[in-house]
Amino acid sequence: MHYSLICTGKGKQHYAPELSEPVPCDFLRLEVNFATICGSDYMVLQGTHPYKKYPAILGHELVGKVVQNSENSRFQCGELVTALSYGSCGRCDYCQKRLTNHCSEKITYNTAGSSGAFSRHMDVHESSLVAVPEDAAPHDFVLAEPLSIVLHALQKVSVQASDNVLIIGAGAMGLLSAIVCREVHDVSNVTLLETHPSRGAFAKSLGFLNAAQFGDIPQNSVDLIIVAGGSALDFDQALSRLNIGGTLVLISYFDSPSQLDMNTIVRKEIRLAGSFLSTLDDLNSAVEMIKHSQQAASLLSKVVVEHISFAQLKDFMQRTDTIGKTIVASPGVIS
Repeated sequence: MHYSLICTGKGKQHYAPELSEPVPCDFLRLEVNFATICGSDYMVLQGTHPYKKYPAILGHELVGKVVQNSENSRFQCGELVTALSYGSCGRCDYCQKRLTNHCSEKITYNTAGSSGAFSRHMDVHESSLVAVPEDAAPHDFVLAEPLSIVLHALQKVSVQASDNVLIIGAGAMGLLSAIVCREVHDVSNVTLLETHPSRGAFAKSLGFLNAAQFGDIPQNSVDLIIVAGGSALDFDQALSRLNIGGTLVLISYFDSPSQLDMNTIVRKEIRLAGSFLSTLDDLNSAVEMIKHSQQAASLLSKVVVEHISFAQLKDFMQRTDTIGKTIVASPGVIS
């Protein structure tokens, strides 16, 4: 028997036998080989996610094997794939403009009425999928979806090698943002602002600067701030650290309302960019970056720090001291 880890309300989750239902039109059924935990999964469990509903099978960062496809599918049974966190219709005005992350008929995973990766099988819309290279170690590609979000965000702004970059939050998204700045944009001066000591120490172990509070960072010294953590943030402090003409990029959702001093934004000519999810082009770029990282020295290989079984996942979701990424092997299997 296979199982799903189902979140039924704030702080409530349990294992339940996996339900077997017909595969919807334009969907493929995947056997999930590897999954990992997104910050949004924690937000759903904590009751702070802005739009996902209960009951939900959490998890969307995955590598899976196609076990059931449609007649005209691009993917063959047995093929390994990874996925975006949503599916798109391909017909609406946004999709026609290649803004599939804003699709009018978007299919969101790990919310009420849809599949999630914390189960043995997950039904995923064809539009979500990218093949995992056959000659690569598959488990690393659980990072593809979060990495694609970072790549999507940093395409919206100019990142120069000479920039002084500050990343708020040293969780997985913050670490991936730092790695992209270092390895894609050749930025040497990257600081992660993180109040959690173990996360700050982990960022430092990867070769990045670490600050525990805004007071550690001089005012008017930062060219680019990437907000990669969803906790309450003092934006006045953040804006005071930006240089004239600096840029503020927002990647994550927030778990509480925030305020911005518009006068400071005007006076310092600060550029403000929001970034939402990613597209299939971004996911393809992330897959290529991960494949390259397996053939050359890259910090991406150090982001995954722990492997756990599916039986351990429920208790693991309650932890607050995690660093990097943790891979769940064979979701849905409890032995």
